[in-house]
Amino acid sequence: MSDFGYFTARVYTSRGEIPIKDASVVIENFDSSAVLGARVTDSNGKITPVVINTPPLADSQSPGVENPFATVNVRISHPGFYTQYIRNAQVFEGETSLAEAELIPIDYTLDFPLRVEDFTVTPQNL
Repeated sequence: MSDFGYFTARVYTSRGEIPIKDASVVIENFDSSAVLGARVTDSNGKITPVVINTPPLADSQSPGVENPFATVNVRISHPGFYTQYIRNAQVFEGETSLAEAELIPIDYTLDFPLRVEDFTVTPQNL
């Protein structure tokens, strides 16, 4: 089996009720910030999966292996919404990792309307 997994996202607002079309989703390598994939959401707020190179699945089957998964950072943006940045998303071989991203509309009435939602995923204790 090849050493790769998949990363996909669903982008929405209003507690998941309204999908966001044409949001930009950029997946970057955790270590080098190299872009691994860039997608735009469809009318359902979803992107097509991005193939991510991963460590072998066998590395996650026994204790003592540090980070038996690929780690990526994800930047999700759309005009009129605050940008969301997800750090350390994990992708395992043969699996599809899904980021559920709720974007918040920008409140232009505030004195400081620009902000970034920044989340860090805690690595799994395998």
